Amino acid sequence: MAQASPGPLPLHPMTLGDILDGAFRMFTANWRTILIVAGSLIVPVQVLSAFLQRDVLSLDLLQMMRDPTAADVQAIVGGDAVTDLALAGVAGLAAVFVLPFVAGAVAKVVGGSFLGERPEAGPVLRAVGRRWWSLVVSFVLVHLLYGLPFLLALGVLVAGAVAESGGVIAVGVVLLLAGGLGALALMALFMAVAPAVVVESLGPLAAMGRSFRLVRPRLFPVLGVALVSGLLASILANVLSAPFTWPGFAVGSEAAWVLVALGSVVGGLVTTPLVAIVATLVYFDARIRHEALDLEVMAAELQAR
Repeated sequence: MAQASPGPLPLHPMTLGDILDGAFRMFTANWRTILIVAGSLIVPVQVLSAFLQRDVLSLDLLQMMRDPTAADVQAIVGGDAVTDLALAGVAGLAAVFVLPFVAGAVAKVVGGSFLGERPEAGPVLRAVGRRWWSLVVSFVLVHLLYGLPFLLALGVLVAGAVAESGGVIAVGVVLLLAGGLGALALMALFMAVAPAVVVESLGPLAAMGRSFRLVRPRLFPVLGVALVSGLLASILANVLSAPFTWPGFAVGSEAAWVLVALGSVVGGLVTTPLVAIVATLVYFDARIRHEALDLEVMAAELQAR
């Protein structure tokens, strides 16, 4: 049977191997645009984060291992622990909240490329800027759903510890395990939220519902894709960043934060877009399976010709 193939990948139902291979093919096919849009978001945040933690990063770990008594806590925190921790917290939050924008921008690039377009960085960033509120709100809501079971379990554990009740503590442990499994399921169910926001211009709740309906019939295969791609991305990020971050941590100097920032940027510019591409391919795979998107594209191509 003929397959629609307006972009780098043929439009057909994809297996785990197809999605992982397709992610790398999509990255290489659109590497310039992806690096521009991802870099414009990732680079400033990672540089800021490393700069705000420069007092800690300038610590000479080799010297500490040779002489543990040489570690001066006051020197580590730069003389103002509260300020340093607050600044590091702000940088950490910025690094977290940049993720939905990267996911949305990459999904916009991949979505266009998947359907045979050639997205450029400027229009992609403007399109994501128009959908910023939906990306942020959906990101917050999804992660609140992840955390609620853990908060409930933590409350039960604290109550059991205060009451010195083994039964209540056991219930808390069961809830904690169930919360972990539930978080994994939710991670898969809402994997296609960012693509739904930018490709279909949906609001946060509509995008969450859209992702839920698309993924639910194939929850376990999508969960497998999420776990395997996340593991591979973590390994790849460590491999790419280690040549820069480890010398920075080990040697320690006023410029150590520059090496750490460089390592974080190199790792993030590759792995963060790859994870976003996988999520976008999961979204299109679900639409092909359940909505015959490939047939729609083939019909549109025939009509255009």
